[in-house]
Amino acid sequence: MASVVDDVAYWHQRACYLWGLNARVVPVPEVVFDMAGRAAGQALFALQEQHRPDRLRFNAALLSSYPDFMRTETVPHELAHVVVFRLYGPSAKPHGLQWRALMHLFGVTARACHNLPTEPARRLRRFAYRCGCDEPVWLTSIRHNRAVRGERYRCRHCGEILSYSPNK
Repeated sequence: MASVVDDVAYWHQRACYLWGLNARVVPVPEVVFDMAGRAAGQALFALQEQHRPDRLRFNAALLSSYPDFMRTETVPHELAHVVVFRLYGPSAKPHGLQWRALMHLFGVTARACHNLPTEPARRLRRFAYRCGCDEPVWLTSIRHNRAVRGERYRCRHCGEILSYSPNK
């Protein structure tokens, strides 16, 4: 894990060199290994009023299973998000032109997603709901619980409000 922190520092230094930046414009982000599930990494941007650094989150399980990929693909991918956000603000698309240009300068393939074999963090139960359509509509336990508390959902096809159908 210490090697990933070193890799973040390396890619940060490289981005600053390639784009003529300094660490005040794009500070080195904090690195944490608290992700689970299918995502390999995530960039979190600090807003000025939060008084904390940007943060890069990485999946420790994927890091231990695929260290080379994570260090050579995921680390520059996530750092590029931070650099683009600091230079262009929230209007820059996550995998847009500026991000792809920086990935090209890094010499890393600009992919939005990885294709590593992963297991989901959790499996959600599904509940059958009825509407005017012939087939049931399946809502996850999250939406089902919201519906129980009064949230209403409409069918995307017929537009009717969905009703719980426990017999299906």
